[in-house]
Amino acid sequence: MIRNRIQESPAMRKLFGRKMTVFAMGIISLYLLLFGWIILMEGVSWAGNKTGAFDLAHSDSVFGAMLPERTLDRVGASNEPGFGIRSEPTKRMEQVGFYIRNLGKMFDELDQSESAGTEPRSIEEIRKSVSFAERRVVDLSVDEIRGMYGQTQLILGHQAELRSLRDALPQMTIAIEKLVEFRVAFEAAEVDSEEWEIAGEEVALTIDELLIHIDGYRSGAPEGDVLAGLDLVPLSEAMEAAFDYSPMDPIYDAALVEQLNQAVADAGPGIDVAVAGTLDELEPILSELYPMPGGIGGVIYKLRMMLGTDQQGRSILLRAMYSAKVAIQVGVVVSVVAVFFGSLVGAAAGYFGGIMDHTVIWLYSTFSSIPYLVLLVVLAFMFTGSIFEGTLVPLYVAFSLTFWIGPCRVTRGEALKLRSLDYVQAAQALGASNWRILTRHIIPNTSHLIFINMSLLFIGAIKGEVVLTFLGLGLKDGASWGIMINQSKSEVVSGFFWQIGAATFFMFVLVLAFNVLTDALQDAFDPKHVG
Repeated sequence: MIRNRIQESPAMRKLFGRKMTVFAMGIISLYLLLFGWIILMEGVSWAGNKTGAFDLAHSDSVFGAMLPERTLDRVGASNEPGFGIRSEPTKRMEQVGFYIRNLGKMFDELDQSESAGTEPRSIEEIRKSVSFAERRVVDLSVDEIRGMYGQTQLILGHQAELRSLRDALPQMTIAIEKLVEFRVAFEAAEVDSEEWEIAGEEVALTIDELLIHIDGYRSGAPEGDVLAGLDLVPLSEAMEAAFDYSPMDPIYDAALVEQLNQAVADAGPGIDVAVAGTLDELEPILSELYPMPGGIGGVIYKLRMMLGTDQQGRSILLRAMYSAKVAIQVGVVVSVVAVFFGSLVGAAAGYFGGIMDHTVIWLYSTFSSIPYLVLLVVLAFMFTGSIFEGTLVPLYVAFSLTFWIGPCRVTRGEALKLRSLDYVQAAQALGASNWRILTRHIIPNTSHLIFINMSLLFIGAIKGEVVLTFLGLGLKDGASWGIMINQSKSEVVSGFFWQIGAATFFMFVLVLAFNVLTDALQDAFDPKHVG
C-alpha cells in the first residue's frame, strides 16, 4: 500500500530514488529510535517512582541504562581511552592508583569503625559504595580482599621508590652540566688567579652534591643498573683535590664525567621499564579485585567503556547518546513551534495584506536587524535566577522567538502568489470564509515550505543549543554535546580528545543526515524543482 503510494507520487519517487537520501533517513531513524527509547524509559522510571513499585534508575536492569541518572555514574578512572587502548605509563599509573585508593576506602571505614568501637555499615553496603556500575568488587571475604590489597601496597611502595629515583636523575644532570661549564671556563682561562680558590670550592661542592644524589640513587637502584655499577672513586678524589685547586691541576677527569653523563641518560629508560613492570604486576591483581562482569552486565559495561571516560570517570558513549535525546528534543519542539507560528503568521500576512502585512514585516525586520547569536544570548540570559535557569525552557523560548522569522518570510511570499490564483478567487466568489480559504487552500499549498523549514530549523536548533550550552547559557546539568565540549577544554590541553571527538562526531552525523534530507525535500516537493 505504502509502496504503491510512493510509486504514484512523482515527489516521493524522487525523494526515495536517491540512495544517499535513504541512507540519511536511516541514520535519522536510528537517532529517533534512541530518542523514543529514552523517553519511554524515563516515563517508565517516573511511573515506578510515583507508585513506589520499583526504582529503575538505581536497579541493575538493562532498561535503566539510558536514564539521565546513569549518565552521571562513575564507571572507571578519569580519562580512560576507548576501544581498549591503553594510556601512556604516567596516565596509567594515575588510573591504577585511583582504583586502589578507591578500594582502600573500604578498609579505612572498617578500621575507623573498629578503633572508634562503632558498628560499621554492612559489608555489602561498603562493597557497593566502592564499586563502579556493573564492575563491582570481587565477592570474597574481607580478609581475602585485604590480602590482595596488601599486595598492591607493596608493589606501589616499590613503584614509589623507582619514581623517586627517576626524579633524582634530572638533579644529577644539572650537577653534571655545572661541572662541564666549570671545565670550559677553566680551560678558557676565564677564572682569575684571585678566584681560583673560590672556583675550586664551587667545583668541589658541585661534585659533592652530585655524589650525594648518586649515593641516594644507588640505595634503591634496580639490579644491573648502569649508573649503580660505575666506579666513582676518581670523582671523589677530584672533589678532595678541588678544595686545594691550583691552575696546574686538572679539575676532574673529563672522560669519567662524560661516562657518568651517559650513564645518567641510560638510567632513565631503565627505570621507566621497571615502573612499567610494576604496572604489569598491579593490573592482574586489579582484574581479580574488580572482575569483568559476565553476561548482559559485561556487554553493557564494555559498551559504557567503548569511548572511554571523561574527567569524572563517566561513560563518554553513554553521555554522547543521551545528548542526542536532548538535541532532538530541542530540535523537535523549536522547529514545530517556530514553523507553526511563522507559517500561520506569514500566510495570514500574505493573504490579508494591509495593516496586518505591514505589522508582520515590521516585526520580522526588527528581529532580523539584531545579531542572531546576540539575540539568543540575551533571551536565554533573561531566565538567569529564575526556576527555569539551567533547564531547556530558556532555549525553547529563545529559539522560538527568533526562528519563526524564516518560515514567516517564505510563507508570506508564497501566500502573496497563491491569493491571486484562480482556485482561491473561485473560493472567494463561492462565499468561503477567509479562515477556510487560509486553512484549506493557502497553508496546505505551502506544505513543501513547511517540510523544508522544519528540517532547516531542526538543524539550527541543535547547533544553537550546543553553542549556548557551551557558553553556559543553556543546560547546566546532565548530558549535552555543549556540556561535553565545554568540559573537554582541559582534556584537549593534555592530549585527551575522546570526549570532544565523541560529541562532535554524534552531532556531525545527525546534522549531516538532516542536511542531506533537507536538500532532498526541497528537490522533491518544491514546485520549482519537481518534474
